[in-house]
Amino acid sequence: MASVMERAALTRIDAIRMTSDERRNAFAQHLTPPETARLAVSMFSELSADQLFVRCLDLGAGTGMLSVALYDRYDGHIELLDAVEADPVLATICDAELATIGVPHELFQEDALVGTPDKLYDRIILNPPYKKMAASDIRQSILPCRSANLYSAFMAVGLSRLAAGGELVAIVPRSWMNGDYFRSFREYALGNFSLDAIHVYGSRSEVFSDTKVLQETMLVHFSKRKQIERIVVSQSVDKDGEIVRTSYHPQELIDPKELVVRIAPEDANGLSETIASLGLCPSTGKVVDFRNRERIFEERPEGDDIFPMIYAGNFHNGELEHPLRIGKPQWYQAKTKDLKALRQLIKPGAYVAVKRFSAKEERRRVVAYPLVLTGDVALENHVNFIHAGIPRNVVPLRSVELARGLSMWLNTTYLDTWFRGVSGSTQVNAGDIKAMPCPSLEKLEEVGLIWRADMGQEEIDRICKTLVQN
Repeated sequence: MASVMERAALTRIDAIRMTSDERRNAFAQHLTPPETARLAVSMFSELSADQLFVRCLDLGAGTGMLSVALYDRYDGHIELLDAVEADPVLATICDAELATIGVPHELFQEDALVGTPDKLYDRIILNPPYKKMAASDIRQSILPCRSANLYSAFMAVGLSRLAAGGELVAIVPRSWMNGDYFRSFREYALGNFSLDAIHVYGSRSEVFSDTKVLQETMLVHFSKRKQIERIVVSQSVDKDGEIVRTSYHPQELIDPKELVVRIAPEDANGLSETIASLGLCPSTGKVVDFRNRERIFEERPEGDDIFPMIYAGNFHNGELEHPLRIGKPQWYQAKTKDLKALRQLIKPGAYVAVKRFSAKEERRRVVAYPLVLTGDVALENHVNFIHAGIPRNVVPLRSVELARGLSMWLNTTYLDTWFRGVSGSTQVNAGDIKAMPCPSLEKLEEVGLIWRADMGQEEIDRICKTLVQN
């Protein structure tokens, strides 16, 4: 006879086959594979000697895979399991699956953000939808904290339903761990609950491969109690891979000032400054191309009001090349009376450009270039740039040497390792750049004197090693 998990796995496969990609996208569904479900529920504590049964909640229950895994994990010692699922098709499947197995449950066909029962639970598990949540969404007002994404909103709702000593495990992207977008969530979660454990996967495509989800996925375990003294960090290449576990003191992983959560302890090697503390300001390129179609051109038109349009693809072989045939418009028009267009231009001077988007599989997550301008340019939104002003008043860096030295530093293996330990996102945002450890401006200018566009990784690392105190 098939086990309850084997049965649940077949139900999941059938649901995937009968559901179109369009419907799954509409509900942001990525149904949990059995291997991930088993690992997720294994992160929960054993029942205590005086605890015969647990009260459970599954938010965004899908076909019931995580509910079944919970039932299997506690060998049926579940007093009641509440499952919340918005999709009426999956809700029906989940209800039937749990009833057939014999799980004592109640199914709520509801939006979890507004329809989750107002009860307290001992164990809460969730694999929530991943989709941006607008600041104007009316549901924001009833959440425990502001949320930039549905997944962190689901987590916040789950945390708010934990009984004293209760535990929550979520299967989510890593992006909540850093950046300004999720700061409100981190303030709520880290300020009121204990971060107990995290598990990260080495492959973005592996965990939900059969539903075509590409995400840097992690499992995170919180509990409603004072922060515990050791946080367990585990890693595996994929959902079936060998698991390596390490434990750390909370202060090694949680930065109380920047409120950033790291995968591994920070090794600053004596660096006490950051990009922000040195008075440098990262900003995002001002031109969103699809909103400026009437201003951008493939070929240079006639006139004096035409300026270079710079994309990430214009940085080639270590430096800026323009114009360049990369399938993107290379020219931007800012007419004298078009004040909006004029405000989007960046003035001549020295800056550092940093690509906003990278993938975990890329050789480097942080990719930087010196951006030395002799005239006004338009910088596309997928490129960050570092300057010496404030967000609303861009001021060039004090020297070309500083731009070159800073770009070298940001391209080091040291900085890349630091960023991979901090960031759970494929994006390198301005908020991430502010927190990056950095040598003094004087030291950066010194190495900037020997910058070359064709420098290889080993040479960059060897030269910039002198910037780090041993």
